[in-house]
Amino acid sequence: MKDVVVSSTRLPDKPVDANTLPAKVTVLTAEDIRKSGAKSVQEAIQWATGIVMYDQVGNGFQQSIDLRGFNGQPVPATSVFVDGVRVNEPDFNTTNFDLIPYDSIERIEIIPGASAIYGKNSLGGVINIITKRGGDKHQATVEGLGGSFERQRYTINASGPIGKLDYYANVGREMEVGYRADSGASISRFTGRIGFRPTDQTDLSLSYNYVKDKLHQAGQLPLTLAEGSPRRNFTPGDVDEKELNFVRVTARQALPFGFSVNGNAFYRHLNQDLTTVGQPFLIGGMFTQGTTISKTEQRGGTVQLAHDGDPFGLKNQLVLGGEVIRNNLGSKLSATSDFGPFSSGVTAEESIHAVYAQDSLYLLRNLIVVGGVRYDYQRLTADSGDSFGTADNGSLHFHRTTPRGGITYLITDSVSAYYNYSEGFRVPTTQEIFAVAGQPNLALKPIRSKNHEIGMKARLGAQVEGTLAFYQSDSNDIFFTCDTCTGFDGQNRNADEVRRRGLEATVKARWNEYLDGILNYSYTEAEFRSPFNLSQTKEVQAGDEFPLVPRHRIGGVVNVHPTKEWTVSLTGLYVGSQVYLRDEDNTQPRLPGYFVMNMRIAYERPVPGGRMTAFVLLNNLTNNQYYTFGSISPNTLTGSNLTPVQFVIPAPSIAVYGGLSYRFEGV
Repeated sequence: MKDVVVSSTRLPDKPVDANTLPAKVTVLTAEDIRKSGAKSVQEAIQWATGIVMYDQVGNGFQQSIDLRGFNGQPVPATSVFVDGVRVNEPDFNTTNFDLIPYDSIERIEIIPGASAIYGKNSLGGVINIITKRGGDKHQATVEGLGGSFERQRYTINASGPIGKLDYYANVGREMEVGYRADSGASISRFTGRIGFRPTDQTDLSLSYNYVKDKLHQAGQLPLTLAEGSPRRNFTPGDVDEKELNFVRVTARQALPFGFSVNGNAFYRHLNQDLTTVGQPFLIGGMFTQGTTISKTEQRGGTVQLAHDGDPFGLKNQLVLGGEVIRNNLGSKLSATSDFGPFSSGVTAEESIHAVYAQDSLYLLRNLIVVGGVRYDYQRLTADSGDSFGTADNGSLHFHRTTPRGGITYLITDSVSAYYNYSEGFRVPTTQEIFAVAGQPNLALKPIRSKNHEIGMKARLGAQVEGTLAFYQSDSNDIFFTCDTCTGFDGQNRNADEVRRRGLEATVKARWNEYLDGILNYSYTEAEFRSPFNLSQTKEVQAGDEFPLVPRHRIGGVVNVHPTKEWTVSLTGLYVGSQVYLRDEDNTQPRLPGYFVMNMRIAYERPVPGGRMTAFVLLNNLTNNQYYTFGSISPNTLTGSNLTPVQFVIPAPSIAVYGGLSYRFEGV
């Protein structure tokens, strides 16, 4: 097995041995992703430890991902970076994974748990994505895929050197009709990157991503309908259309005396039109159809100074950095309802300034101490209003210092133990503060988390390696609650305490040249630790479980290589039962657990001028009918009583895909 190296700083600098870090880190290479048969970022990482994943809208390209018991409701708590730039959407911190250049990924690093140097909204952890660039040889690859639900995917990429320049370009097109009625998708992507290395000490690059897509969302079904007609669409017409332009500039310069400076600058512009169709027999929401048009414009940059030296004879790695980001966002909702036409709008401006520092000191050859701290200052100005005459506006300031500390003890060269303590925070969103559906709460506090983790990493010879981690996170999450519940006094408030804790274990083995695999297990407890009222009839008690967080997850990958040309890969995932969304008081039956298995069969061999690969993908081999997401609607009118009803998102049935890839290799 190769040594696993990761990025230990906010911007990728010198890679370090993962064994020396006081944290559990999962690394997926482009080869790992290819062997898994994954067709999206979410599918690629779904079997890793700590993942919380589900489809909330009925389109496989828009599955939600979070880490360590944070379930993305209402705001995701995991930060996603692409080449050092945060790609979470401002305000609600969601990640449009369909906009990430999936075919251009070189590696994915999953870093669970809050990490101070990555900044706000990283309560659950960080997913760090590094994309490809040109190498020292010219190559061009053409790939096509087709199969069930009229799925089609075509990609062409080329890369290589031109003197001191290097280039990488990828064009891709994906289409499908979808498993559910009116759940199709079409995505067009372009990625281009030019690198320049005038000397061994200087590295510059310029990259551009363009994505345009149209994703139909089949939405939720009442459980009674889903059991008999899982492909049905209860409210056809939900459509999400996006167009992204994303430019990044990165630079690294080595300096004398062990110093280096690393920086990036970016501009990101996203237009999005979202049309949703309501369910006529529901009462409470009243909207039968609405269209939200939004625009997001982001710009900013990060600069990082690093020093690698040995003052006083002790190896030391110091990082100092600063970050400036400006976000402008606006959205407008136009809807029809039982009351007639309705409209609302929000405009907001965010200014974020941050500085951070991290130091890794080798007190002994086998004892490493890591300390880090980050200070964030954010100014938020927002203006909102609706056709009922409600108007809110204001300017708020948030600031927070978040520390991090850890220690790693190298028991042997191949066995290490570690402990770390970290803090994280999340700034309230514009809609949480100004509460379009309730009273504004200008005193709403940022979510703060305090986190502990202890673990071990070990390698047994050249064939087996494993990791084990225990963690606990306490935070004051935000919920829409009522005080007396006798009138309309609902607003967003901080809960006193929510606790998440668990165990994560990974074993990776390569028995011989014919067989290798990975087994992951996650045990997660996500519980409320203090009572509060959601309504007159819903009171959350200490000990109630958090929705959409399974206690048990087991993921595994087995690769069999009967010959040098053939590879058979099996990927299995078991997810335990979960509490339905909007059942925070745990009074309803649980969403059942499920097991799904996928297979990839590939034949690869050299051909004149390059290499050819033919492959077949079989998803959901056992054709299980299961649901990754469920919610409770308390608004279905049955006679004169309001009866809770379970809604679910059916997952696709068995599916078969086939593809062919041809790679031309030059010099």
